[in-house]
Formats: sequence, structure tokens, C-alpha cells
Amino acid sequence: MKFCNLASGSKGNCSVITSGSTSILIDDGISYKELQKRCDISGIDLSTIKAIFISHEHDDHVVGLKTLLKKYEIPVYIHPKSLNLVQKKVGFSFRAFINDFSMPICIDDLQISAFRVSHDALYTQGFLISDGNKKIAMATDLGYISDHIFSKLLEGDYVFLESNYDYEMLLDGAYPYYLKTRIHGKQGHLSNYDASNAIVALARQGKSRFMLAHLSQNNNTREMVLSTLSDTLEKAQIAMSNLDVIIASQDIPTKVIEI
Repeated sequence: MKFCNLASGSKGNCSVITSGSTSILIDDGISYKELQKRCDISGIDLSTIKAIFISHEHDDHVVGLKTLLKKYEIPVYIHPKSLNLVQKKVGFSFRAFINDFSMPICIDDLQISAFRVSHDALYTQGFLISDGNKKIAMATDLGYISDHIFSKLLEGDYVFLESNYDYEMLLDGAYPYYLKTRIHGKQGHLSNYDASNAIVALARQGKSRFMLAHLSQNNNTREMVLSTLSDTLEKAQIAMSNLDVIIASQDIPTKVIEI
């Protein structure tokens, strides 16, 4: 199984998981032009995409669907609470598989299950994707990590986790108070501090492969993410060199990762 993040951040999110000749998208929040360009860079053939899974209805996760679904008749798997808003944003009826994700969904040899996360959308979910041998756990757009969410992350051989903001940068920044409160709240986003503590807890359970994602362009930097993680690991007496940590980007795809 292979994983590639094509874009991650408030201006658009999209990831590709591939097993054999089958690929799926998790979200499509970037333009078709960018999607095609980044797939070409990563050696991904858009015609092999067999399904799109939607985490929630916010624009940065669905805005690219309109053009993509005009060019390719790809089925979209979506929670019923998200469907109406996404349909309105796309502007036409598309081939939707409305599913509450109470049971795993099989796309060829990929198996996809979902778990709810806390965010200010109608319904937001993370995903577990398995090829029968390895699993990827994905959770972005969440205000905190509950015991249930942590148990799902623990299932992943590879963990894709939000590290959205540095608290001091958010506090001292130009955002209005209500927006700062929203981001910092339990239905907002995950801070570098909380993401780093989650990685410590996961590392103590034997997990070592991580991608940190959905960095705020205004309230975070790659350097702040790595500095916070390094400090947190050092306090926990865990060597950073024992972990494989990648920072996802808004503007360029990550390397294709073999899971």
C-alpha cells in the first residue's frame, strides 16, 4: 500500500492511497488543475481512482469535486449528514454512496472504515485504510483527541495527524477573538502541543511513522511543529531519531510513501 498527500492546509486537502492497480482519494479540496499537476509529479494516474471518501463538508475538503466529477464518474462515499451541503457546493447530483460507515467499505483490496472526530462541521470523520496487511490512520480537523480517537490512531501502522497551530502564535496573532476561540476549542483544530503529546503516547505503544498535517499558514510554521515535537519527545526521553516524521505541505505533494 502506498500513501501520498497532495495538499494539506486551510487552502485545500487531498490524499491518495494506492494498492495494486486501485487508488482512492481522501477529500478533494484543490482545483482540478492542481490535482492533475500534483498527481503527475507523484506518478499517480487519475484514471485509476476508484472512489473518493469525504471527511466533512468544509470547502477545503470538497471544492475540487465539481470539476473532477465532471471529468470522471468516480463514486463518492459520504456520510448522510454531509451530503446535502456537499451536493449544493458541487452544484449537480453526483454518484454518491451515502453511508454511515458503521461497517467497513471495500474497494477492491482496500478496506476503509471511519471514526467520528470533534470539529465544527455537521459531521467530521477520520479514516482507517487497510490493504489487509497494513493500516493508515488519518485524523485532521479535530479539536482534541478522545480515548476513542486515540484507539483508532493506535491501529495505524502509519499515522496522518493534524498539527494545526502554535498556541502563542494564535494568541498573539491578528485573528479576531471569536476565531481564536473557535480554533482553540474542542470543535476546532489540534495544536502542535496536543499533536506532539499524542505522538509521544503513540510512540510509547510502538508507533514510529507519522505525517503531521493541516498546518495553519497564519498560526504555525514547519519549524514550530518540529521544535514543539522535539521538545516534547526530549521531555518524554524518546529520541527523535527513532521516529520517521514528515510534515505535509499546502503547496507541494509529499513523496510517495510505502506503508
